[in-house]
Amino acid sequence: MYLHLHIREAGLLSIVALLALLIVTVNRLQLRERVLMSLALLLSAVAALQFNAPVALFERAGLQAAFLTSFMVLLSLLRDGAVTSPSVLNLGKYLTSRSPGRRYLAIHSGSQLLGMVLNFGALTLLGPLIQRGARSVESVNKELANWREQRQISALTRGFSWTVAWSPATVSMAITVSVVKDANLLMVCLYGTLAAAGSLVTGWLLDRNTGRAARSSMATGNQPAATARNDNFPWVAARRLGLVCIALFLVCATMVVFNQSRIVPALMLASPVVMVIWLVAQHWQARSDTVAFRARLRDIAVNSVPAGVPEAITLASAGYIGVIVVALVNPDRVAEATGITELTGPWLYLLFMACVPLLSNLAMPPILSVTVLGGLYSTLPFEGTNPNLLACALVWGWALNLTASPFGGVPLILGRITSIPSTHLSWRWNGTFSLLMFLWCSVCMAILASM
Repeated sequence: MYLHLHIREAGLLSIVALLALLIVTVNRLQLRERVLMSLALLLSAVAALQFNAPVALFERAGLQAAFLTSFMVLLSLLRDGAVTSPSVLNLGKYLTSRSPGRRYLAIHSGSQLLGMVLNFGALTLLGPLIQRGARSVESVNKELANWREQRQISALTRGFSWTVAWSPATVSMAITVSVVKDANLLMVCLYGTLAAAGSLVTGWLLDRNTGRAARSSMATGNQPAATARNDNFPWVAARRLGLVCIALFLVCATMVVFNQSRIVPALMLASPVVMVIWLVAQHWQARSDTVAFRARLRDIAVNSVPAGVPEAITLASAGYIGVIVVALVNPDRVAEATGITELTGPWLYLLFMACVPLLSNLAMPPILSVTVLGGLYSTLPFEGTNPNLLACALVWGWALNLTASPFGGVPLILGRITSIPSTHLSWRWNGTFSLLMFLWCSVCMAILASM
């Protein structure tokens, strides 16, 4: 309510609700969440000692944490509609039965286009679809199912992550351009298409190498039985899933137009509405009674939502820490200690780009890294720096973080809805991709800086 109506009391109530959630679910939290919460408390104590009136700072940090918690929980609800959808299963089976090369290109490109419209909602829709299709052959050959899952989830991770490099509709792009003084949104998006194109080629080549490794691995054991291939496109299933996407888009667009909401808050409010409509349609189609429908909703509330609390707390803690750190950082002292103002040209851009994923691996959220680095640029005397290229460095670093760090938004969300560890999704499956993309972006940055 606070994000849409901007009522301060509603924001304070959301902070209280988050504190209550922490108390109720404290036994579910793992080491990662406990460390981040401890760091948040420590920084809060430092801020309380440094500022005479820290209440406003704590309120702003609490609102950020409450927003990120709601963001994770509400967007994950789309997954609960997808996992029981026959249309999702039919489309997943068709998609995963295509030839591997075409399959990668379709998933990578499709996730970028859908991510431009639905933001993180694209992950919650495509993740279960891909996983259910990949695992449909598990009863025939489990190793084949595992290889398919790795290749296709990796395609989704890589494609979606690089949407932030060129799409003006992403939160990361909006934040980056706003914190870098004199950066032009159109130019940053234009340069970003170059980096995103490289991600498609790099990812496709790595996927072919993974395919060769899969064939070599399975050649030493039992050969998988041929899976049935249906070349008839499931138009009925596609239309039904398309209606879900259209419903999500229409609800979001309605709130954006009539309530002047931003895309992400609108998507958060639309997700539970569309999820309920989706479940109603599934039970109506299956001629289920209302008892089964209520049982499904109860299962989501009792089991599915609480299961996602740890990941939500991770994002919430990171967001809270980010706000506090930005208030505590003194730009002049940082410049004096690091000598960062002596760097010029491509070296400064590469440093800023590398800092975002590296700090993210230390559990520092990219919103914090980008805000601090952008603030340093705006307050310190950097000579001969192109603000558009500096903004590109930050937003490209944000994209790298989404595949290189287990604390990135994409591994956390996909890990939540697929039950695949975020370390597998980042370090194990996409570590090489992230390193190659950093090299590609470095080359692009050097070329653009010389023009």
